[in-house]
Amino acid sequence: MPVISLVLGFLSAAPLFFAIGVNPILAYQQVLGVFLSVDGLTESLTRGIPLMLASIGLCLPFKMNFWNIGAEGQLFMGAFGATAMVFLLPESPAFILLGSMMIMGFIFGGLWGLIPAYLKARLEVNEVLTTLMLNSVAILWVDYLVYGPWRDPEGFGFPLTPMFPLNARLPWIPGTRIHAGLLIGLICAVIVYVFLARSKWGYELKVTGESRLAAKYAGINYLRLTLLVMLISGGLAGLAGMGLVSGIVLRLRHGISPGYGYSAIIIAWLARLHPLAAIPVSILFGGLLVAGDALQIGLGLAFATALVFQALILLFVVGAEVLTRYRLVLTWERS
Repeated sequence: MPVISLVLGFLSAAPLFFAIGVNPILAYQQVLGVFLSVDGLTESLTRGIPLMLASIGLCLPFKMNFWNIGAEGQLFMGAFGATAMVFLLPESPAFILLGSMMIMGFIFGGLWGLIPAYLKARLEVNEVLTTLMLNSVAILWVDYLVYGPWRDPEGFGFPLTPMFPLNARLPWIPGTRIHAGLLIGLICAVIVYVFLARSKWGYELKVTGESRLAAKYAGINYLRLTLLVMLISGGLAGLAGMGLVSGIVLRLRHGISPGYGYSAIIIAWLARLHPLAAIPVSILFGGLLVAGDALQIGLGLAFATALVFQALILLFVVGAEVLTRYRLVLTWERS
């Protein structure tokens, strides 16, 4: 069903191309060209790294029916925490500075996730609302910094920090923009998989997702479990933010994420909440972002075209999930 929903999501975009006067075959050729060229694949991997980390983290709360819509804000807070370490330890050796940036990125992203977790577990506040609103708070906090105290005095007034020094940049694969965040994402995917499959907390998480009432009778501490899950989930999104500022953009700036945290929601569901399956799906969605650039350049379409692809795929993924869980039965009564 995920494969079918993916194909149908692609095909359903054809009427939209017709509506704006673009030959769908030419549009699909542009998209497929991204995945059939070396440059396109390497750029897809690069774009897929933050998507991978954020979506792996989202697999955890979604499995326990905690709807974390806040990966975008957690990513921004991770980018903020990592950048703060660049200002605090500018002359430190690379392994110390990069390690500190990773730790602070994880901590700030995780702490941002703890706020809606506590409100949900203790006060029954709807987590969709709190995580969504905290996204705006985090984004505006970063905007305050890059428009104000952290703005580069030599940046001609643009909202961005000074360029990171060499000791604050993640290593790249020579000749590409693929950075060490890819290795971090792969390691995190394995750790989360083992956490879910082999640990006591992973078992408690699955039980809670099936029935919170059953988990209560089994003696599972919902508050503690929710805080732990959101700390990890937000922390992984924070690592995605650290990878963005340290591996791709090389500074903190306004609008550093084009919606990676929101795209990660689609990826997690398309991967059926399996952390290892999130790896190839993230690369696929990274390719869609690159395809958006190709459509802009080749056919003069807006970048939002790639977002339309993602939205259509999400709709079909949700529909496929319904058909997987339920069976349609037609009945009739004789009069």
